[in-house]
Amino acid sequence: MNVALWAEIRRLTEIDHLSGRDIAARLHCSRHTVAKALTLTQPPALQAARRSSVLDPYLDRIKELLARYPDLSAVRIREEIARGPQGYTGSATILRRYLRQVRPARGRVYQEVHYQPAQAMQVDWGECGRVQVGRTLRKVSVFVAVLCYSRLMFIEFTLSQRKAEFYRGLVNALTFFGGSPRNLIFDNLKAAVLNGAGRSACFHPEFLALCGYFCLQPLACARRDPESKGVVEGGVRYVKHNALAGRADELTRFEDYLALAPYWRDQVANLRLHETTHERPLDRFHKERALLRPLPAIPFDTDEVVPAVVSPHARIAFDGNRYSVPPQFVRKTIILRANSKELRLLHEGQVVAQHARCYERGQLLVLPEHRLAALTLRQRPYQQALEQEFDSWGPEARAFHLGLNSRPVKTGVHVRRLLNLAKLYGRTEVLAALSRALELATYDAASVENLLLAQRRRRQLPTPTLPTPKRRELIDDIDLEPADPALYDRFCQDTEEDSHGTT
Repeated sequence: MNVALWAEIRRLTEIDHLSGRDIAARLHCSRHTVAKALTLTQPPALQAARRSSVLDPYLDRIKELLARYPDLSAVRIREEIARGPQGYTGSATILRRYLRQVRPARGRVYQEVHYQPAQAMQVDWGECGRVQVGRTLRKVSVFVAVLCYSRLMFIEFTLSQRKAEFYRGLVNALTFFGGSPRNLIFDNLKAAVLNGAGRSACFHPEFLALCGYFCLQPLACARRDPESKGVVEGGVRYVKHNALAGRADELTRFEDYLALAPYWRDQVANLRLHETTHERPLDRFHKERALLRPLPAIPFDTDEVVPAVVSPHARIAFDGNRYSVPPQFVRKTIILRANSKELRLLHEGQVVAQHARCYERGQLLVLPEHRLAALTLRQRPYQQALEQEFDSWGPEARAFHLGLNSRPVKTGVHVRRLLNLAKLYGRTEVLAALSRALELATYDAASVENLLLAQRRRRQLPTPTLPTPKRRELIDDIDLEPADPALYDRFCQDTEEDSHGTT
């Protein structure tokens, strides 16, 4: 009997007041069916006819195995019931379908947690694909921090999940929130947990120093238990599905990620209507702000501090790149302090070099003064003294000196020739010619002399000559202040004016 027949029998009985014989005649069914339908107060249940299965002869054996080994896999059960000439020959799919029916459903039962204002903050990392940085393809990660009560979110994109990046993200998140909550909830990342998990976790000393500085109680989750920090897990999914989804054409450089983070955080994430609280996170944060613990006046130092030994080539390696060091510190131990923008190299507490941080890989970054100092140490004392005298002229001379060092020429010969030109024409005119040579990118003493002579020809000045004594040692013994022969050019100009006046 189906539901339609049952419903029609009841209607004809209650509404039309027909007898059982008349109903049976009208519906072409048995009077016994009509009588049975009138005894049912609820619609008849739909029961599909059970078909026989190739598994039926082996059900008793399967129940016996499950009674002894409740967790036995379908593959092992099939091996057991397939033994012998009359063994099971069907597929494992039928067996798995039957086991899903007879075994109890597995899974945890979760309890919803409600947080008080300023009670906790959850943090986690998320992977966001890759981006091209110069000639290097780097992984992009996002650091997400969420206040558990208000659901106010902070995000920051990085190119690694190093310990320093995690600490820097934490400090930046607390600075954005304007205070610190009581508890910090996180998973077993290496930057925070050395070993163990959950309540038995052994924390990293530097991480404990950060928590103590901001009066945070660290709470590590158990292994493979992301539900313990479901608030921030949902935040990471929200970043991937909302902030990053559909923006592949916009996020072609890492700078694009850095620009997206504050815009999406302030204009989208913290202004949305949260589906759990049914309020905007920014509105709920107004109730939580006053209960956060004020931050210390002195910022927490998040620089990555690494001791390093300077190589014989005056280089140190950091994050896949090599950076130059002044050559006098070769084979000495220095301290490297790195933040997100720069590297500082310290020796005995003094900064000896400073580099802009490079996020490419396999790069060599050399400062010009380090290259010049290394070349200076390789020179003879006399040549070194000449080049030091030339460098003392100013930035134009040092720039020209670096240009000479980059050319396959003998630098000492050109420097000596330029010093002699200064004795003949004066330092002022030689420096003017050097500036012009730098503009033309001509690093050659002969070119400087040609530029110098061209300037003098335009000014219609004669070419001065140096005295050539027979006994030069007598001249070398005389100590006089260096003179500028160009000062005598004005006498030539006065003579020419007088001659014009007399004519």
